[in-house]
Amino acid sequence: MTLKFAPKNKVFLYVIFAIINALGNVTVAYTSKIMLDLAQYRKGKLNDLILVACVGAGTIILIMLANFIYRYIKVDLVRTINVVLKDKTMTYLVNKRDVSQKEGLSLMTNDLKQIETLKITNELMIISELVSFVISIVVGILNSWILTLIFLATTLIPGFVQKWFAKPIQKRSGQWEKANAEYTQKVSDALNGSRTTNLYDAQVPVISQVVESAKRMELALRRLNYAQQGAYEIIVAVADIFSFIIPFLVGSILMYQGWFGAGTLIMIVQLSNEFVNPIVNIFDQINAIKSTKPMWDKIEPALTYNFVASHEFSDILEELEITDVSYTVNGRQLFNNLSLKIEPGQKVLLMAPSGWGKTTFLQLLMGQLKPSHGQVIINHKDMSGNYQEAHNFFGYINQRPFIFDNNLKFNLTLGREVLDADLSEAIKLAGLSELVAEKGLDYELGEAGSNLSGGQIQRIEIARALLFKRPILLADEATSALDPAMSLAIHKTLLNNKDITVLEVAHKITDDETKMFDRIVHLDKLVAE
Repeated sequence: MTLKFAPKNKVFLYVIFAIINALGNVTVAYTSKIMLDLAQYRKGKLNDLILVACVGAGTIILIMLANFIYRYIKVDLVRTINVVLKDKTMTYLVNKRDVSQKEGLSLMTNDLKQIETLKITNELMIISELVSFVISIVVGILNSWILTLIFLATTLIPGFVQKWFAKPIQKRSGQWEKANAEYTQKVSDALNGSRTTNLYDAQVPVISQVVESAKRMELALRRLNYAQQGAYEIIVAVADIFSFIIPFLVGSILMYQGWFGAGTLIMIVQLSNEFVNPIVNIFDQINAIKSTKPMWDKIEPALTYNFVASHEFSDILEELEITDVSYTVNGRQLFNNLSLKIEPGQKVLLMAPSGWGKTTFLQLLMGQLKPSHGQVIINHKDMSGNYQEAHNFFGYINQRPFIFDNNLKFNLTLGREVLDADLSEAIKLAGLSELVAEKGLDYELGEAGSNLSGGQIQRIEIARALLFKRPILLADEATSALDPAMSLAIHKTLLNNKDITVLEVAHKITDDETKMFDRIVHLDKLVAE
């Protein structure tokens, strides 16, 4: 149930105002009874009828005003639960990193939207329907228990009909979810690949793929909606016959025999809407909730995921040693029994033939991958495959940095609080001073850094690494997008810093830059020059 993610005080207020909301129909029914009894048995004066009508109308107005609060609480609960679900799901996706972009995008948009529409809202409505049902039953029993029980007994019949439709609806919901995920991916591919598509004039077949997937998705959605609506129509018809016409017939016979007056019958009939309709609605809402099971199953791991923020490690490197490390992927051994010891503060250039697995080696150091054999020792502790702890020792300069669709400051700090002096120093060392002076830190970089040059994007990645002051800096083709002069300046910045250990993988590097390293390690030969 999604309501467990809402504050208890809000849920309590919702129940209170749901009770007030339910009193609207009771007020109409009870007012009708009193007025009919006064008229049928000629009790009191005409003014009494007017007074009863005025009191009833005034009560309804007060209930209407309370219903504004009721509806506000309802939409606020939906908003609150949605935010919690999005927070938990996004936390899970970012930290687990074992879900594809396609699946993650579908989870955060389509699936959570379906859960909002069909699960959260319907869970809230079930509470309202139950409250209305209970209050109407209590009032009905107090006025005519036998007639109330007759109407009540017949409301059970739609429940048996509802059970016939649960599994077919769940099946069609799963088919729609699968088709929707495929459509989302096709749209994403078409948008991301638009440049290639336009270059080779392939717009028609690419767009056709999206349209065909849209047709399959809409067909699956139509089948799901038709199954839900068909079930609803059958349940309503059964409810009308067995929960209204038949008990009304029995009530008319009892009234004809003098068991009670017209006012009581009309009151129970009026209340019977709240015997029948809530039950019908609840069954329909349960079907809608069940249709979200495929989506809920996918986000459920995120709801139980316990994210523990990394605690700060010492910024001092005492030891980095790779001992007999081997790594095999898809049956192919990239390297075998690799041993290497790095001294604190060393600047090491890592070289190997193309395809050897240099980037994979860097991922092993950070704990993103676990060696098939051997150990990665950091500060006398085995960190093999332990990304949670190991990553705190590393900064990483990627060959293809990721740029958020946000401003320059956010892309440098990643939203974390940093000292202005540290930020200014990182900007200066990374060669971004001119950009900051011209555009400012609030400069919007655009999607994937569309407002920047390749060199500026690379310098932002370097500034990030410098800003967070990790003791080990891994550089994967760190200056490949920079001109020779800027590349040399960046290497001077990185390699003359005595406080950090640098391990760099590079192909495009000048002799002057090569001479700045303390060691050159040929990983395929493990021969230091």
